[in-house]
Amino acid sequence: MISPLFLTLVLCFSLPDGITDSVTDGSLPGKETQSKETQSIESTANNLSADTGYWAGSDMEKAKTEALQRKVPILLLIVRDNDPVSSSWSRQHLNDSAFLTALEKHGVPALACVPGPSGKIHSSLEEQSDSCPLDGCGNCKAHQGSTPLLENLTIPKLLPRIFSIDPATGEARAIPEDLPFRGAKALDSYLAGRTETTPPTRREYRFLLKHLDRAREYSGYEDFEKGCQELVAAKRYLSLFGQEMTGLWDQAYAPYRGRGIQMIRKAKHALKTDRLLGARLLTRVAKMMAGLPEGERARHLLSALQPRKEKSDQEAKPVQDQNIPN
Repeated sequence: MISPLFLTLVLCFSLPDGITDSVTDGSLPGKETQSKETQSIESTANNLSADTGYWAGSDMEKAKTEALQRKVPILLLIVRDNDPVSSSWSRQHLNDSAFLTALEKHGVPALACVPGPSGKIHSSLEEQSDSCPLDGCGNCKAHQGSTPLLENLTIPKLLPRIFSIDPATGEARAIPEDLPFRGAKALDSYLAGRTETTPPTRREYRFLLKHLDRAREYSGYEDFEKGCQELVAAKRYLSLFGQEMTGLWDQAYAPYRGRGIQMIRKAKHALKTDRLLGARLLTRVAKMMAGLPEGERARHLLSALQPRKEKSDQEAKPVQDQNIPN
């Protein structure tokens, strides 16, 4: 005997498309497909530093915003131009990926170059490409843009030096002068010991922003389901951040929420005259918006449509009084 639940589901997916709903059915990516997409997203995020600039000076406003949203300081590294010590240090450490990783793990890296013995700062090797002669810095604008951070600092004689700057107040604190010379492991250990909680990494921050950007891009008619998947991916990172990032997610989700509400209303209206049609519309919403509030709402409404499980004969029948022998 075919159960009512099985028959309902079969009919839901076999009905002809005589429906004015704007979203078409489509299979969700399987595990293998999702894995490839995730790898693609990670690859994109790994290359983001080339697009947005590793050093804060490439875009100081974005850097301050990142520091505030990640709740980390701006880590300002100061070197002296045309100085043998700074030049030797830059060749060794600014080309060390582990050292750079330690900086961005605990803050937003900034690089500043102060005048050397000549009182001047180098210029680009090539004006068109803005090729910087400083080892580890491919673009002179990356350190030129950090110059405002030096305004209230007393520049020490021994450079390089690292300062931790609060992005909200501008208060600066010097990191021990020997630390830049002790390498990536010592820097990572010192910075980790100065934070009570582990902040979200720069990579996680950029993953979140990338997913939100794609969700905004996909919010149109044809890519609605893709946008929903991007919002679900972004939602996984929200617990690492504060209320501000949750607000950004809500803004990106707003058009999806509106459309989800409309589709659910349409399904509920259809249920009044055609139960199978209403169930089919709810199934679409639950599928496309899985992991999102309106998707969960559609799923609960579908569950409420299913026939309740019949009680067993023993539960249904009243208990009979039994004659107990003396």
